[in-house]
Amino acid sequence: MAYRIVPMSEQTRLGKGKVHYTAWQETYSGLMPEEILSSLSVEQCAEWAKQWADSTLVALCQEQVIGFACYCQQARDFTGRKNTSEIMALYVLSDHQHKGVGRALMEQCLRRLPHPAVVLYVLKGNKNAMEFYRHMGFELTGKELIQPTDYGELKELEMLLIRP
Repeated sequence: MAYRIVPMSEQTRLGKGKVHYTAWQETYSGLMPEEILSSLSVEQCAEWAKQWADSTLVALCQEQVIGFACYCQQARDFTGRKNTSEIMALYVLSDHQHKGVGRALMEQCLRRLPHPAVVLYVLKGNKNAMEFYRHMGFELTGKELIQPTDYGELKELEMLLIRP
């Protein structure tokens, strides 16, 4: 399977939205309240993409978006971490997982980040993602991020990578 990693453009934004929507349905069913998943739409996910347009990479296979990753040069304030960058999201459609796409997206993000320390958050119970991030060198810190929603709390676990 040939794929390439490119910055998101207006032409790929809807495809990124489709991957975001589909990956959430594939990944989070049973891990978060179904009301959250059923309230999402492709259009909403494509609209969210505008917020991080300059820091989103997409993976293309035959010109179709099959994955994406978003990053922050400086970790968001809620992390409480100075001199740390952040991976905000990384999703690959299930049919394209275990083929190097996630690794390529992560490596391209890491090349763009200025700090040796990089943080990310993974939904508690998402064992596949945690294993992937561990494989990429991230370690659990023991810190939990609790996000209240209209349907209950979501717990995310902090993972940290310290690069040489």
